[in-house]
Amino acid sequence: MEAPKKVETEGAVPSVSTPIPSSERRLAPSSLAREVDAPRPRNAGAEAPPGTGVLPMARAVQLAVQQHPSITDAVATLAQQTAGVDYARAGYYPKLSVGFGGGSSNGSTGNNTIAQASASQMLYDFGKVDNQVSRSQALVRRQQAVVLKQIDVITRQTAEAVLMVHRYQALTEIARGQVDAVESVLELANLRAHAGLSTKADPIQAQARVQGAHAYLGQMSAELAQWRQKLRTLVGSAGARRVEVLPGIEHDTLWMTSDPEFQLLPDVLMVQAERQAAKAQLASARAAKWPTITLDATGNKAMSGVNPNTYERRGTYHSLNVNFSVPLYQGGALDAQISAAAADEAATRERIETALLQAGDQARAWRELVLGAQGRLEDVENRRKSILSVRDLYREQYQLGTRSILDLLNAEQEIHQAEADAQGLIHDLWQYRLEFITATGRLREFFGLNNTMVQGMELLP
Repeated sequence: MEAPKKVETEGAVPSVSTPIPSSERRLAPSSLAREVDAPRPRNAGAEAPPGTGVLPMARAVQLAVQQHPSITDAVATLAQQTAGVDYARAGYYPKLSVGFGGGSSNGSTGNNTIAQASASQMLYDFGKVDNQVSRSQALVRRQQAVVLKQIDVITRQTAEAVLMVHRYQALTEIARGQVDAVESVLELANLRAHAGLSTKADPIQAQARVQGAHAYLGQMSAELAQWRQKLRTLVGSAGARRVEVLPGIEHDTLWMTSDPEFQLLPDVLMVQAERQAAKAQLASARAAKWPTITLDATGNKAMSGVNPNTYERRGTYHSLNVNFSVPLYQGGALDAQISAAAADEAATRERIETALLQAGDQARAWRELVLGAQGRLEDVENRRKSILSVRDLYREQYQLGTRSILDLLNAEQEIHQAEADAQGLIHDLWQYRLEFITATGRLREFFGLNNTMVQGMELLP
């Protein structure tokens, strides 16, 4: 009788060939957090009411860059890269080692205990150590650019969060004004309806607009709370305060008349440092084909038994040699390393050009958006003024019975929509200016971070 065949289920996941112990099959995040020593969540501080003082944009940026963990991470990585330079420079210095060993050898009986010491000094290596030091230094410079970039990233995120909080502060105030205005119209409609000067439909229409205004106020308040929370994530409890933008961001020309120095952008500096590292790696790969000359000294002494080099009991042996070593054949590995390093160096040249092109394109794009928004400001303000005069006229006509309440309600809505559009355009303009400053690499200068210390790093122009 044939044994039943195992039926393969379509789509079934094959079992793991190596069995997992039952103790490792339990996936509990709480237990994992204890075992990997996970940190507790960062406390953003006690909740502070929005009315306790004002948080300027520049102060928010300073708070964020001094405490954000991503900058701390970048600085720690810089320390790691700096240690790499010291490691590479160690190739210039002698290498010393001592040790003890035991055993037996020909011509001796019993066990021998040998104390050994050796020293080696590189005399000449055709630039192998020099190139490794140069590559390590280039990686340090690249990481310095990474630190600058991370500071710029946090600066921009914080400034954007402040700007958005400021935007929704203004829109919330406009929404409150709209509620007050529509409730005033409702009160007027009720008075006229009770006096028999208008139909009961007028208060109903006004009440519907009041409800809509309250809904809009709730939406703006929710948006404000959302951006406040994002700001609190960046700056702590100070993010619960009212905010104000940096006065300089309101300036029409905001550095648009000078030529940006794109070569100072962190992205460009990073690629430039990568090119230096690639050139050093190429030189190191070429130097690997050449000899290395070292001076080597060794010595040993038999602490017990016979010295295997001299066959003397408790004997001493030492030597001093100049060694010459060169790789003869490694299956083409050295040639492959040279080709790869040369290709990497060529690629970095093109990445530099790409970074410069992208920087120029972004700066020009944001500049055009700034100029376009500045041109629309006057039109939006004129529209708001004209609607205000129309609203006042409609209110008088409604009280005289020559204008419907719907016209008055629509005028009120148009006024607050125009005010909201004006605030939206102003904040869009400020956002474009902020992006232009970012694209031209002047964030640190604009927010006064130059010539200050940020997490132990001195920022200079």
